[in-house]
Amino acid sequence: MKNMDHMDHSQPMQHGGSPFPDFWDIVSPGMLLLTVLLILLYLAIVGPWRNRWGSGEKVTIVKRCVFVSGLLIYYLATGPIGAFSHFLFSAHMTEMSLVYLIVPPLLLIGAPPSLLRRLWNIPRWKRILRILTHPLIALLTFNGLISIYHMPVVFDTIMGSMWLMQLSHIILMICAFMMWWPLVCPLPEEDRLSPLQKMGYIFADGVLLTPACAFLAFSGTLLYESFPGGPMTTAIMPPLEDQALGGIVMKITQELAYGSVLGYTFFGWVRKQRQQDENELATRRQQQREEINKKEGSTVSFNH
Repeated sequence: MKNMDHMDHSQPMQHGGSPFPDFWDIVSPGMLLLTVLLILLYLAIVGPWRNRWGSGEKVTIVKRCVFVSGLLIYYLATGPIGAFSHFLFSAHMTEMSLVYLIVPPLLLIGAPPSLLRRLWNIPRWKRILRILTHPLIALLTFNGLISIYHMPVVFDTIMGSMWLMQLSHIILMICAFMMWWPLVCPLPEEDRLSPLQKMGYIFADGVLLTPACAFLAFSGTLLYESFPGGPMTTAIMPPLEDQALGGIVMKITQELAYGSVLGYTFFGWVRKQRQQDENELATRRQQQREEINKKEGSTVSFNH
């Protein structure tokens, strides 16, 4: 659902002689309306319609806020930030970082499990989904396509065609959900990775994405003809700095996203281990008390 209101990168916009986007480009009314409608639909599905669409299980307020936040961030990325992404490479990378590294986990965490389970359990569809969300396949596919996407010849070709831009966005969005699924799987029965495996997965994910970010941040030359440094770029910062900032933004966003999930996974694992230890200790104490009671009962019977 990428914003279709904007022109492609090969056609720099001019608004009354100004290189800056106008108010309506920034607000993006079509995208705003779609976001509001999706929020209302979601709240209806997890609210009054939940018995019709699922098992009737409640989605917590926290999860509702997480899902709505994901939709709002998507609007912010493809609407206001997207308006500037046609001029500033750093804005384009900010848009990509939010859309592929922040939005998918928020939507997965907040999605109603009963509805996801219905979609997942469609017989043939389930077989395909299990292959696509296999940790190794998901990890390599997403990071591999991100690296290919940022090759200059590929990037400039995509930016020169609106339909290629839309197609690449759809493919990368699907791959982003594939990549995040093993980490924040909303269906307990499909959660394949242990907490330790998830931590290893996050580490591998960070390593695989680093070359693309470093390629942008430390290149000494302008890589993309799609961003040659027009009046908007030069009015804010030199084009080479804009390109480097784009790589830095993606790396920082990646670290924040993966770091948050890593912390959540680690402390959740510690909490689970502590609970297991407490349960085992309580079980041992209960067994000891039962043995003591048996011995006392045997002693009383013997004396009688």
